[in-house]
Order: sequence, then structure tokens, then C-alpha cells
Amino acid sequence: MPVFRAPYFDNAEVELEEDDEGNEPGAFAPHETPEGAAALRAFLALTPADRMADSRHVFAYYADFREAVGGEDWLDEEMGIPETASDIWDNVTPGPISVTQGYDDRQWYVVMEAECAWEAEHGLMMVWHNGTRLTKVGGYDGHVSNSDAFADEKLSDVVYAAIDRKYTTYL
Repeated sequence: MPVFRAPYFDNAEVELEEDDEGNEPGAFAPHETPEGAAALRAFLALTPADRMADSRHVFAYYADFREAVGGEDWLDEEMGIPETASDIWDNVTPGPISVTQGYDDRQWYVVMEAECAWEAEHGLMMVWHNGTRLTKVGGYDGHVSNSDAFADEKLSDVVYAAIDRKYTTYL
């Protein structure tokens, strides 16, 4: 698997998963198509400033999970309590990325499966539309958008679909 440095994550190395499953022999992998390659390049151009701007979405996932599981009883002791939304990144480890096309909208997405200290089982899935804009955050579920995940077009602008609505975030 190719390895890239992702400026978004302070130049952390991330592997590119090459999912050739279902491709015809000799067909291009998604990241080898012009559109997929453009999405990957756009993602690799994101900066730490973009990550800081996206902090609210990832922090909302943490806060929602913490409240849902009674984290004050055990999670706070395990990982501490982030003082600000941007502190949440201290508890995120970037993982492999892939480039994929949406099922319904046929748009291009860069998807990362990251690890996070608060949700070891489902981790953290982050999705960037065309590699430029974070459009989905949550546990790994394989869907590139919340409208796709819940079969509800009204969720097209939802980045984090929370258990408790007060934590839901939007574009």
C-alpha cells in the first residue's frame, strides 16, 4: 500500500488502501481515476488549520458518546477530559485512507478509518467530499454520508449524526 504524509494530521504517515475488489481485470482502482486522484490530491493539500476548523465535529462525537455511556464514571479517568474542542485530536490516531465513489450521488470521497480513545470498538470514520470538505464524522459504518447511512436526504448537511440531538453538527 502506498504511504503518504497527511499535512492535515501534522504530516503523519497514512496508508492508502487499494480496494480492487469488484474491479474488472485491468480496471483502474478508484484513486487512479482522474476524479479519484483529484480527491486524493485535495485531501493531501488540507492543513492543520483545516483540522482545527473541523474539531467541533469530532469533539461532538466524543461528547455524545461520553454522555451516552456515562463516561464520567470511567472514560474521564482513562483518557482525561479535553479542555477545548481542538484538544480532542490528542485522542485520535490517523489510520488508513481510501478513495471511493458514493453509491447514490456518484461523487468522490476520501475516507479515513482512525482510532480514537473514547470508542475503541467502532473507532472514528472521517469522510471528505472530493477530498476538500469534512462531511461525515462518527463510528465506522462504511457509509460516505449520513443521508446514505440513514436513507434520509434531510441529513445531507449533517456531519455528525448524534444520539443526543444537541451534539449533532452541520456543514
